[in-house]
Amino acid sequence: MAKAEEPKVVVKPVGRLGGLDQIHVALIILVCVLVALVVVLAYYHPTAITIVNNTTLAKPVHTSSEMLNLTERLLASYNNFNSSLNLLPYITNVSAANIIYIASIKSWLIRVPATNPATNVSFYVGFLINDSNTSNVLPLIQTVLPAKLSQNKVVAKGVVQLYGHYPCNKQPMPVYWFIDPYAPGGIKSLNYAIQLQNMLKGKVNVTIKIFSTQATQAIASQYGIANAQLLGKYIFCASLQPNFEKFENLLSSLFTGSFMGQVELSNIANESGLNYSELSSCIDTSQPIINNQALLASYYNITQVPSIIVDCNLMALPQTAYNAVCFANSTLCG
Repeated sequence: MAKAEEPKVVVKPVGRLGGLDQIHVALIILVCVLVALVVVLAYYHPTAITIVNNTTLAKPVHTSSEMLNLTERLLASYNNFNSSLNLLPYITNVSAANIIYIASIKSWLIRVPATNPATNVSFYVGFLINDSNTSNVLPLIQTVLPAKLSQNKVVAKGVVQLYGHYPCNKQPMPVYWFIDPYAPGGIKSLNYAIQLQNMLKGKVNVTIKIFSTQATQAIASQYGIANAQLLGKYIFCASLQPNFEKFENLLSSLFTGSFMGQVELSNIANESGLNYSELSSCIDTSQPIINNQALLASYYNITQVPSIIVDCNLMALPQTAYNAVCFANSTLCG
């Protein structure tokens, strides 16, 4: 019987890396860099530009102002996302943004505080932007980058400045309140419109604009386009009368998201004390006006409702319309 060979043990000399190959060393370095970034993101709270690991050979190419401008455009680019990310322009506060230049990786770390509107919980939205190639952006939230960088900018909490649009320079300041009454939040937002008008009485002119979306189209597929548009016409025409607040309160208490017909709307109008003769005349002649309102929505590239246009160049949500008015003209708010 042949004698079994004993196992051979091959001993290699330990190199400069202590037995670790280059792949493992690279992974360790990468983990250390990521841990450092997380620590900076979580605990660092600068009030102005800070340069970390500064050397005379590692000066940033861009300024903190340029990075803030880019961040404003990045946030505004989320406005057209078909997801909850389209709320980012309206829940972030760019005026409190932290801007850090990290010289060791030649990148900018921007942290923008945000507030969850549903829970009122604060959190941070962050971006790591390469200093020499600002198109190289790493979002530090669970999201993806917009496919295209917007020319619009987030300029205040819940306020987006529209590129290519300019202030109206009119008194009182115009506020266009675009809603689809069958879309979620449309009718409920009217209370914000009334509050804004009452709060800044004589300083702003809030006008209701009806913009039909898929929500109204879904109603039209069941009840016909004329019936589906009736709710919007009632709201628009009622908004032109002094008792609109009473109409809105009663409508909000009865509206469930389902189709509302002529009889129900007529009863609400009568109980609200509206001038029914004027209301009927307005409804009969309102279609061309509402068509023009749809063109105005297209002019402002409105893709979601409710959307508020303030002073012809700022876009906001119902909850942040007051912020937009104050940004446009701080003397109106006190």
